[in-house]
Amino acid sequence: MKDTSRVDDSRPDSASSDSALETFRALLRSHARVETLLQSVCNQVVATVSGADMAGVTLPDERTGDTATAACTDSRVFTVDTDQFRSNQGPCLDAARTGRMIRARLGDIAVRWPRFAADAADVGVRSVLSAPISVDTTQIGSLNVYSWTDHGFTDTDEILVKVFAAAVESAIWNSRRAQEAQTELDGLREAMRTRAAIEQAKGIVMAVRGVDADAAFEVLSLQSQSENVKLSVIATRIVDSVRRDL
Repeated sequence: MKDTSRVDDSRPDSASSDSALETFRALLRSHARVETLLQSVCNQVVATVSGADMAGVTLPDERTGDTATAACTDSRVFTVDTDQFRSNQGPCLDAARTGRMIRARLGDIAVRWPRFAADAADVGVRSVLSAPISVDTTQIGSLNVYSWTDHGFTDTDEILVKVFAAAVESAIWNSRRAQEAQTELDGLREAMRTRAAIEQAKGIVMAVRGVDADAAFEVLSLQSQSENVKLSVIATRIVDSVRRDL
């Protein structure tokens, strides 16, 4: 069995718990990267929840939908999570699938997830607490807390983990909204550049051929169709050609 000893087995008092929560609240207000926030959640959970030895966040990949460990406090979290993914059973998966908090001790783990139980025992996990994390309307991840002792966590621990899970959801949703806003902004900028190039190209065609704006646009459209390329590409080519000749 792998080493599951703790450097400090003391449980955090009220003051240290408040300090840990305040540290995380400050990080949320700092608009840090979502990866930094997820790592901070894991660190603060271990610092705040009594009996927590390691913690991690599992999230579905935006492209493939496959669940993966997004952040953790201990490399052994990757082992525990990977065993669940491989056996297709375990608390982190059940929390994500059911949308409910999962709390289990060693005996429960063996009954509920027999294929995963042996792997968990090998790592030394004897208690687990998993909270669902809503990523979007169809994808759900989980915040997972593991312990080397068979205490099973408490109702108070469950409440604390729910609070941290809500913070993770907020961080992910805010990050995605920011990304969507940036994508829209980039699209708007590109549209503005494209429109500017087309208007310049129209002016060049009008001057060279002595036609009006509608006729100039028709010329550009016909060339776009004949070459099977975007109108903006034709326009940029014409503008660049004139600039080189100046």
